[in-house]
Amino acid sequence: MKRLFFFAFVCFLLTGCKNDGPSADTLALYQYVDEWVYQNMSNLYYWNTTLPSYTNTSQNPADYFKTLKYKDDRFSAIFASYQDILNQLNGVSASEIGFGFQLYLESQGSSNVLGIVTYVKRGTPAESMGIKRGDIFRKINGQQMTTSNYSSVINYLFDTSTNAKVTFSVYQNNAFTDKTAVTVNKAANYQEDPVYMDTVYTISNKKVGYLVYNFFTNDPGDNTMKYDLELNNAIGNFKTQNISELIIDLRYNHGGMLSSAVNFASMLVPNLTANKVFSYTEYNQNYTNYFNSTDYTSKYSDNPFVTNFSTSINVTSPGTVSIPVQNVGNSLQRIFFLTGNNTASASEMVINGMKPFLPCILIGDTTVGKNVGSTLIHDEQNTKNQWAFMPIILKYFNKDHLSDFTKGFAPDYRVDDDYFHLLGDTREAVLGKAISQISGIQSSPAKIAPVKRTLLKSSIDFKPISDGLVVEIKPLTKR
Repeated sequence: MKRLFFFAFVCFLLTGCKNDGPSADTLALYQYVDEWVYQNMSNLYYWNTTLPSYTNTSQNPADYFKTLKYKDDRFSAIFASYQDILNQLNGVSASEIGFGFQLYLESQGSSNVLGIVTYVKRGTPAESMGIKRGDIFRKINGQQMTTSNYSSVINYLFDTSTNAKVTFSVYQNNAFTDKTAVTVNKAANYQEDPVYMDTVYTISNKKVGYLVYNFFTNDPGDNTMKYDLELNNAIGNFKTQNISELIIDLRYNHGGMLSSAVNFASMLVPNLTANKVFSYTEYNQNYTNYFNSTDYTSKYSDNPFVTNFSTSINVTSPGTVSIPVQNVGNSLQRIFFLTGNNTASASEMVINGMKPFLPCILIGDTTVGKNVGSTLIHDEQNTKNQWAFMPIILKYFNKDHLSDFTKGFAPDYRVDDDYFHLLGDTREAVLGKAISQISGIQSSPAKIAPVKRTLLKSSIDFKPISDGLVVEIKPLTKR
């Protein structure tokens, strides 16, 4: 999100004092955007009855939006560029550094901050140069990260520059030694594939499917359903190999599109049928009345209050085709979900939606706790208005009408992330715990005990949208 900075200038004897604030044109646009935001919030916002009375204003829309949010709303957000946000929702980055990370306090009592790579993105220069999970970095463009500067220094990894100099370090004998800084080139217009890894293990004569899925989106914005079809193929492969156990790794999955969540859940539920309920949805009174009205029911056949599982994936580009959903639900007696402190929204929706149908064993860390959904609003009438916002518009419930996880899902087995092993390595602690539950054999403790450090932020937290469940919604009929 772009921020507007104001600088104070010293006025000398022959220099008139002048406040170079926003221009008249900018203020006029702000006034238009603020009114546009308020009108849409009045219609859509889940907590619209808490909105203050409208007053004519020309505040920066980012500041104005804050005055409208309900006190318990942690997730509604506004953005200066609609296209940038749309790209992010589709997994497209104009300038991608190529790896995810977690930031930690270097040690108790220290002000230094370090980053640990969580996974490296496929097809990026970072992957080509051998950066891997567990690599530690402390400096970016020569600046040591500290508690006072890391929020700005880390942005060198996310800005539009073509590269960043990263200083990786090794930790030995309770001390860090910096390596020579390396230049990491960024991938331009990078399309990240959310289906990061899928494999099958044989554990105690059982076939065990393992899937790492990092966010929910159908495709990179081209209506091909590319990623949902890839996910479908992975589940189809699990089915062909006759898996009887399934481990789904959502540790770095911050959510995404509702439609992908429905398709994914449909691949997992036992006895899949098109009339089986996945979730129920609650809206504000405006939309509740509208969806119940003859004005709506005479035009549309869907029921906005109920989301059913899907038996097919509908593709519209390059041609229209319906692909049957591959389903392994009847082969499973339970599902293991690997979770972390970034597991949010659409990920939690799948977990919540599966609970009435299969035992769900959670391993890792407590999830975010987002049982609400947003929609992306942009101005289709005025091209000068490039702002977009994502207000919370609904709360969702599973088949049993349960939605009681605002503090997140606590894991059944609390296990710290193990950066000493790559994702998919059965010795990796979180995956290993799931495997030990399947085999009945306790996993061996790591040869190197993890150092306990205070977690500060993750790479997801520096994205404009850090977590989400994004839905498409039909607009209220204008009267």
